[in-house]
Amino acid sequence: MISELHIKVSDIPEEGLFLNFEELSGHIPEIDDYSTISSARGRLEVRRSGSEVRISGHVLGILHLSCDRCLNRFPFQVNTPFFYLLKPPGDFHSDLDPDHEVSGDEIEVYWYEDGEIRVEDLFREQILLQVPMRILCKKDCMGLCPGCGADLNEERCQCKEITGHGPFSVLANLKESLSSSQGK
Repeated sequence: MISELHIKVSDIPEEGLFLNFEELSGHIPEIDDYSTISSARGRLEVRRSGSEVRISGHVLGILHLSCDRCLNRFPFQVNTPFFYLLKPPGDFHSDLDPDHEVSGDEIEVYWYEDGEIRVEDLFREQILLQVPMRILCKKDCMGLCPGCGADLNEERCQCKEITGHGPFSVLANLKESLSSSQGK
């Protein structure tokens, strides 16, 4: 019935399946090169009606993310319920015009292949959906100094203030020199 987080649709009993996964971390593919998952667990309620499968679930875990501003790693908690409606690809209209516009009902349907559901993919997707677009260790993270690279959350900038030597420093005296040359 279940092997390495795969559920055969034909093996789902009429009363459904109620599954608990105590340690998902090792089964979920990596999020990316900078994030890791630890202590993830989840539960599923799986019900089948013909070839259609409804899955209600919940995932809880800790991601270790890198802050976009200061690059420090920090724990980020994921705790979310989810729902999937799955159908085999054959249930999709194979005779559709290539320019067919997908309706709202069709967009909420997911597909399973080869008569089985890959549970790890469902959990991974739900975890990914919880990761914010801008990953910050805290709202007021000040990031790194672009000059010296100091973590401005922990230390002061070590750059020496440079005055009069920037690429536009010549322009600072331009107004004075123009007005003095016009006055003569």
